[in-house]
Amino acid sequence: MTSPATTIGDQVADLLSDVSPMAQWSDSDLAELVGQLERVNNAAQAIQADVMSEVARRAGRADRREEERRGRPLMPHESRSEYVADEIAVMLATTKVDAARRYGLALSASDHPAVLVRWRGGALSARKVQVICDGLIDVSNPAAAALAEQASSYAETHTAPELRRWLARRVIAADPGMAEIRRARAVADRRVTVTPLPDGVSELYALLPSVLARQVYDSVNTLAQAAGHDDIRTMDQRRADALIDLVVGRAEPPQVTIQVVVPADTLIGESAEPADVAGVGPVTSAEALGLADGTDRDITFRRMLADPDTGYLVDIAERQYRPSAALDRAVRARDRVCRFPGCSRPATRRQGTDLDHTTPWPRGQTTASNLAVLCRHHHLLKHSPGWTAQLHPDGVMEWTSPSGKTFRTEPWVYADTG
Repeated sequence: MTSPATTIGDQVADLLSDVSPMAQWSDSDLAELVGQLERVNNAAQAIQADVMSEVARRAGRADRREEERRGRPLMPHESRSEYVADEIAVMLATTKVDAARRYGLALSASDHPAVLVRWRGGALSARKVQVICDGLIDVSNPAAAALAEQASSYAETHTAPELRRWLARRVIAADPGMAEIRRARAVADRRVTVTPLPDGVSELYALLPSVLARQVYDSVNTLAQAAGHDDIRTMDQRRADALIDLVVGRAEPPQVTIQVVVPADTLIGESAEPADVAGVGPVTSAEALGLADGTDRDITFRRMLADPDTGYLVDIAERQYRPSAALDRAVRARDRVCRFPGCSRPATRRQGTDLDHTTPWPRGQTTASNLAVLCRHHHLLKHSPGWTAQLHPDGVMEWTSPSGKTFRTEPWVYADTG
């Protein structure tokens, strides 16, 4: 008798083949179908992860029975569990590295039932599940269980990078003291290494505290951008040369500014809500307060406050078309990235992004409630046929696609409003 496991793939493939031909499908139907097929793919990956977990459980039971029979612990080469990833690699005709990655995710996800439920239902991709599992590695129950539930819900309507930033903030907020301990441990592991490569080049690697790494990069970038228009070097070449010039003393470190957004309650000591550093992400309240109070001749920390009730920055209105430097900073801090759904182009990269009047000026005011950060590509898309965008007073932005589907993006929330 044929096992169901040997035919399920063929049955699913036959079922999916019924969606063709597509000539009679409307634009709206096609858009819906893309999403539905993603759910099918996600659910299939979740079931595959369940199967891998079951293979691991059976291998573990077999090892325990063998240990009982031998009366001693098994050596690694005697253990079936030791080679489950190799077995999966053979099953999938893939590499051991790829199999180990999938197998590891299956085991990690099994620790978070709320995540598994949504993954099996097709609402989460394997990548988002990986982000959640990685983010909760150092979080103990019951905080981990609550965050897993919240993160899996948030992940349904947000991208993996958005999810990573969102979760990182809440992991810090869940236990600020432990977050400080983790930070101290990580900083203690700072190092610089060099790896010689062929043809006269080497790779220089540095693991640094995040804010200082941001300062180093911004300093290098500032020097690279200061080169004249007749400089034929690429930007990568300019950055590499600028780093050398700074390290060996051929260039003076430029003044750079790092923006720190601190919830008002944190600033006055009534809360331990995490702060946010532009280009870095969420940081502990202790680190943020230290940054805001510190002084350095080569770095300036610009502090901005977030409303503790909403987590949003306060609106600013101006009378001219071009936003002032203060309004520019405020809008970029609010948006963090390009406001097109799923785009992760950093708002701090002024060379590749614009502050766009959602309602054209002068009909629309130069105010944070009418300005949004868009990368150049999505700025052009906003004006293409069929696309519309609306920015609400609270910073929520709604996009409508040519197929009539509506998508929302939200301003960055700098405080946990519950």
